[in-house]
Amino acid sequence: MINKRRILIFLVTMLFLILQTTTGFAQQQPEYAKWGKIAVEQTTKQFPKYEMVDYKYEGKVVISDERQQYNFKMTLELNGERKEVRTYVLVNPKQDQLIDVYFDED
Repeated sequence: MINKRRILIFLVTMLFLILQTTTGFAQQQPEYAKWGKIAVEQTTKQFPKYEMVDYKYEGKVVISDERQQYNFKMTLELNGERKEVRTYVLVNPKQDQLIDVYFDED
């Protein structure tokens, strides 16, 4: 039986690939989409036993010209128990480069 988490990761990956290869639709992507994909990937790596059941973009914080933070709220589940995790993706917008990913468990 295929693990639900693997199916979710596959579907999220396919969604982002489709969005990036479809010219008209890809131009309408929100600016946080790239960083949302990284947030999902890193959260599932950080909490491998949990299944991701939901995620929400909670905004961007401009720290400086060279640092921005994208905030996401992830809802994870294990054996019927839910856990909320905030995932913070720190990037350099000038170079469009990932700096780090941080987690805060509620």
